[in-house]
Amino acid sequence: MPAYNVKIENGKLSFQPERDYKSKILFFCFLAVVIFVVTPMLHLYRDTYWSVMAIGLVSVLTALYDFIFHFNVTYIFDQYTGQVYKKIPGLFTRKIMAFEDVYILHVQEDGLLHYALSHKQNKYGKSFAISQPFGSNRKSQIRQATFETEILSEIEKIIHASR
Repeated sequence: MPAYNVKIENGKLSFQPERDYKSKILFFCFLAVVIFVVTPMLHLYRDTYWSVMAIGLVSVLTALYDFIFHFNVTYIFDQYTGQVYKKIPGLFTRKIMAFEDVYILHVQEDGLLHYALSHKQNKYGKSFAISQPFGSNRKSQIRQATFETEILSEIEKIIHASR
């Protein structure tokens, strides 16, 4: 499934759940470029000029933050070690829980459903989003069905195969 960049190899399942940040990142990059190119051509007062440039800087920082901490986040389910890892490429790989502790939670926020990993002992404590939010329209329902059949089923296979 290209939307999640799924890879299954050597007893490892890896996928990137938040690939939908691409359009948001591109929007903020485009906004920043427009601000940094157009603003110097305009004859603005000094305070206005720097206020607009600050908006451009915030746009760049937002795009960079989303690219590093959302867009490229990869979850790895390693069947041999029986662990789930969260990887942010270039920064760190962190073990988040063992397969025995994994509970897949259906989270409803703002009328949108998404799936999350949480610990069995504390289901509603810290959780890790493993899917994009799904709405109630037809396109979202198709994306949800695809996620459930292609990714969620693979996660359950790997978790149950190691027990």
